[in-house]
Amino acid sequence: MAKTRQELVVHTFKGGRFDDHGVDLDALPDLLAYKTLLVETAKELWRRKNPDRQRLPKNFEDSVSIKFYEVRKGGAAIPLFREVETEDQISLLEPQRDELDEAVDLIADTVDAAAQDKTLPPSLPSNVVPLFEDYGKTLRDDEWIEQMPAKRKAPVRYSPVVRERLGRWFHSVYEDSVDIVGTVTMARVSRPRMAITLDGGREVEAAFRPEDEGVITTALKEHATAKVRVEGRAQFLAGGQIQRIIQVDRVTLLPGGAVPYDSTARPIWVVFAEIVKDLPPAVLNTLPTDTAENHDHYIYGAAKKKS
Repeated sequence: MAKTRQELVVHTFKGGRFDDHGVDLDALPDLLAYKTLLVETAKELWRRKNPDRQRLPKNFEDSVSIKFYEVRKGGAAIPLFREVETEDQISLLEPQRDELDEAVDLIADTVDAAAQDKTLPPSLPSNVVPLFEDYGKTLRDDEWIEQMPAKRKAPVRYSPVVRERLGRWFHSVYEDSVDIVGTVTMARVSRPRMAITLDGGREVEAAFRPEDEGVITTALKEHATAKVRVEGRAQFLAGGQIQRIIQVDRVTLLPGGAVPYDSTARPIWVVFAEIVKDLPPAVLNTLPTDTAENHDHYIYGAAKKKS
């Protein structure tokens, strides 16, 4: 077997200390933090693709070798390469993308969304988000990092402002009731715990009750067609995304994947009428009259759409 190099991403430090095209040694922890982000994201993406496997492949993390061999100009541009074992013959085929390549793109998409103050990618594993706290920690106010994945046409910019925005977004959490449907992609019987992948690709974890073990293990075994409905309480991020389920009250197996019709459920307009009935007129008069047209404005403070 021979080893070949494949460029993953160009990681460029810009501004401040990097205008002379040199890399301050104090900034090297950001490269290590970036690798940790990549590896942990790749692990979660692998688990989603392999719901029947309870463990990662042997030496999964040790096999991820990322190196740089030069510092290019244009700030301090550091091309990060991965080492891949190949057959001794030179292959004419394009190397097949795997979870590490996907992790590079997903982290870039996350940075881009945060930079534009948009909703983060639903496929972003919630358990890797706290790792952004260590990434960019050495940057000063007049410095930033540009990521240019190998297959991307334009770089994304990660600045102290973006890092702070991610921190505010994910440290502002709240609890609420939850009623979700998803696919069981992991189940552990000892110290019962399961992972559920939602339709958007986000995976959330929860401890389940011993009496739900049969439903959970059946859903895992039949994950290609079966889903589960989970009702309880969850911890949500500030943007409304589920971070984790903290209490499971009921788990229902859905063999065909469809949610059964609940004839006892009250219409949403009835629930809404109960919520607003005690509000004073002064408060009601402040409610939007343009339905959902400008929901980003009312929720996140974005500019209103032009009519």
